Amino acid sequence: MIKQNKTLIAGPWVGEFGWELFVWQAYIRSLSEIYDETYVICRKSSEPLYKDFTDKFINIRTSGIADSFFMYDLNTDNLLRKTLLENKHLLKKDLAVFKPRRIGNPPHTMYDYPLRFNNQPIAPKYIMYGSEKETDIDFVFHIRNRQLRSEDNWPVSYWQKLRGMLPKSSKIACIGTLKESGYIEGTVDLRGENLAIVFDVLRNARCCFGPSSGPMHLASLCGCPHVVWSTPKNHERYTKTWNPLQTKVLFDSEHSWQPSPESIFKKYLRWIDG
Repeated sequence: MIKQNKTLIAGPWVGEFGWELFVWQAYIRSLSEIYDETYVICRKSSEPLYKDFTDKFINIRTSGIADSFFMYDLNTDNLLRKTLLENKHLLKKDLAVFKPRRIGNPPHTMYDYPLRFNNQPIAPKYIMYGSEKETDIDFVFHIRNRQLRSEDNWPVSYWQKLRGMLPKSSKIACIGTLKESGYIEGTVDLRGENLAIVFDVLRNARCCFGPSSGPMHLASLCGCPHVVWSTPKNHERYTKTWNPLQTKVLFDSEHSWQPSPESIFKKYLRWIDG
């Protein structure tokens, strides 16, 4: 790639977290290597995703429901224009702006799908998040609690049953956002915690459990073995197209979004024994 003597501004990203992981952040990391400076427009909570290569963050606040690539009732171009006007001191003569776009046909497109930007071929560059260190968390739960398709949420009683099936000495953490994730008593509440801390927890945990969600995709990029359930259409996404690090994953679609905790636990035991 040809080195660009310019500043790159990337964003704003306002879609779902899982899509941010696999059709956005890795492309910006690759682009950053050919620009002198990289500025990322993102939500404050997402900063740790880009920290390894970003020179400056421009934080935005958004509200609404995100579904895959988009947030409903939000005009991304208007948000970009507003953000740049509020940060005029960053506008330089040699400035390149990379706006969110569909890359291939996600989530069916492979994670390494290339694109062209300013006549440059760009392939995404993924890293494994988190550091290997001793932590006291054995298992991680993502208790999906979204209003969007609420019928896909697992009942709290199911999570309590699953917790009771794991070794009694196990320490369990719950991750996700405070607004769209649940918590069960007796576990460590890491909802809303800085992602840098969640990276380390996932990197060193024995397994992460949850229905298909952004945090489950994050488990993949932290190298954390994960057990995930959903509809059959998501099987390829977890095992192939959105699994660049070849992280171990047990994907279950036998009972769609509502398998029994007994079924999940039995399959988990067979999986780790195999």
